[in-house]
Amino acid sequence: MATMTLTEFNQNPSRATRLAEREPVTILRRGRAALRLEQISVKSTDPVQALIDAGLATPRRRQGVPPKLQTITTDIDLVGMLEADRNRLG
Repeated sequence: MATMTLTEFNQNPSRATRLAEREPVTILRRGRAALRLEQISVKSTDPVQALIDAGLATPRRRQGVPPKLQTITTDIDLVGMLEADRNRLG
């Protein structure tokens, strides 16, 4: 396991991420282990699924596409009613 100080991490985070791609990196604060940086293993090509697998996100409660709303046909002329109201109020 690689180690680096917090100052080194702050000054060169890209080096820390390159190291973390190979092995976990322990970041030391005042000589004591404070943080650990490690790569998340990706099992899926879907980024959302990868976050769910890593425990960083929760899946949707319902799966699939939500149902479409039903269309109700009526014999009422709504456009005519709106125009009548406009004429009455206008």
